[in-house]
Amino acid sequence: MKLTKAFVVSDIHGQYDQFIELLQHWDRETQKLLILGDMIDRGKNSLKVVQEAMKLTQLYGNQVIVLKGNHEDMLLNFLDEPGHEYGELFFRNGGNTTAWEFAGDEHLMFKSYVERAELIKQRKDEINFIRNTRDYYDFGDVLFVHAGIDPYLSDWRKTDTHKFYWNRGWWNHKNETGKTIVYGHTPTQLIHKDKSNDIWIDEANKYINIDGGCVFGGQLNGIVIDNEGNLLEKYFK
Repeated sequence: MKLTKAFVVSDIHGQYDQFIELLQHWDRETQKLLILGDMIDRGKNSLKVVQEAMKLTQLYGNQVIVLKGNHEDMLLNFLDEPGHEYGELFFRNGGNTTAWEFAGDEHLMFKSYVERAELIKQRKDEINFIRNTRDYYDFGDVLFVHAGIDPYLSDWRKTDTHKFYWNRGWWNHKNETGKTIVYGHTPTQLIHKDKSNDIWIDEANKYINIDGGCVFGGQLNGIVIDNEGNLLEKYFK
């Protein structure tokens, strides 16, 4: 049976308990599950979140889609080139919690970047899973990304991968993709005039931001949307 609805969550950042609670609203019989990146960093249970995503992928196959966020991008860049530049970026942005969990070494921060990377790499299955997450997911009239697209391109598919993970402010441009774009990355309280953590939808109903800033004291948002771009339900924990 072709599934035409999706349950969507983004920017979990190690908030495992909220993630599990939110998943109680996912109808496994009728909906895909979309995780829009930033499973890791800042929160206390990044490893458990990644392992849960892995388990769900193993159980449900291509019914579960996981995207790469900028925090997964920082981790992989650090592991591939564990020097000062990528090390500083990763650890300055909450990577220490992920590193401790993956490495299993409470003295990790006293080691060199190269030593830290080698210890983290021992989690081969988890790292391989993260490495193979997607840049975007095209779902009928809906496009799922972590951060955004390049709005100046006539074909959004040619967006540089860095922009899929990192772009901000692009929602101020008219959506000319012909799709409703669902994304995270930028906490909605930075967009809402009332600083709300609720999902944000633009006036044309073509952009939907679901990052409720959970790890910053906000909330973990989840939505159900169909492949025609109709927002059916919204939840939060």
